[in-house]
Amino acid sequence: MVAPYGVVAISPRIVTMKKREDAVESAKRICKFMEMAVRTAATEGAPVKLVVLPEMAIQGMPENFTAGNREAHAAFATTVPGPETDVLAAKARELDTYIAAELLFVTDEDFPGHLFNMAFIISPEGEVIYKRAKSTSDAYEGGALGTTNPHDIYDEWVAKKGNGNVLDAIFPVAKTEIGNIGYIICHEGAYPETSRGLAMNGAEIIIRATLIDPQVAQGMWELQNRAHAMFNQTYVISPNLGPQMDDDGHMFDLFGGRSMIVDSKGRVVARQEGLIPGDSFVSYVIDIEALRRARAANGVMNWFKDLRTEQYAAIYEQPIYEKNQYVDELPQEGWLAREDVRRADNIKKLIERGLLTPPQI
Repeated sequence: MVAPYGVVAISPRIVTMKKREDAVESAKRICKFMEMAVRTAATEGAPVKLVVLPEMAIQGMPENFTAGNREAHAAFATTVPGPETDVLAAKARELDTYIAAELLFVTDEDFPGHLFNMAFIISPEGEVIYKRAKSTSDAYEGGALGTTNPHDIYDEWVAKKGNGNVLDAIFPVAKTEIGNIGYIICHEGAYPETSRGLAMNGAEIIIRATLIDPQVAQGMWELQNRAHAMFNQTYVISPNLGPQMDDDGHMFDLFGGRSMIVDSKGRVVARQEGLIPGDSFVSYVIDIEALRRARAANGVMNWFKDLRTEQYAAIYEQPIYEKNQYVDELPQEGWLAREDVRRADNIKKLIERGLLTPPQI
């Protein structure tokens, strides 16, 4: 049995990484705030058992980092486990909580030369128990930053990371004593398939981390988070980034904050409002056993029991953005333009299939 427990979603201010060591110092700063946030959240009467951080919380956006810049890749690349996760692991042991976070530019011994945008979860014992690479991305991710999407080396990734099982390779879920947890990274949350993949692999808690404006201010962030929760009967824990400080001390905000926690019926049960010029958090006490009872009940709002999966499979029989496109070469300088052309070709393909109708004016 899982007793109700507190969840904390941290919305930290951003510090741009200029050298590798900056990320470690950022992790230390976040951990200091984390201690206060956990202590405050625990005043609700339930121990905090899960703390989540958004994408880019630890590293910000490194300067002079582009596809093909191997010098920058070597200087900024990290590992999981590594120095940054070591800092978080010490705090996880101290606070007796799971910590979920993300790092850009993570190397993987199975795929030398490639860098991955990687989510991870650290146990209360300080062990990395979960890793998941970002698997749906826009042109900027691979074309400008030079990170590799697992779909671009799909066959080999599925073979090595999932032993041939696509769900375990692309949509892994951490099965823990506080529930089954999966992590969605930023742009992935714009697609319903990502959360459905995690849910179909057993996720009860989905972390959906980070989205940039104008999507946040236009309501897309909240709409997506609530939809992921309701359609998949999961809790969705959504930490977004706080403001950023430049070298001249000017504060600016590109992400819009509004961290939130959503219950399995799509209701926002905790939300950060307004621009907060520093680190902040939202928290809530969740009840996994209540969620499990609702999911196992033979009621109308238990969606999973009614899925007629054979007819849905036809939706994806024809590929759009095709797999294995980085198998023979690493991302190179100038690939952002290449990616833009590729995606424009995909739009033409969709028009030819009759899926899209081109505008007449």
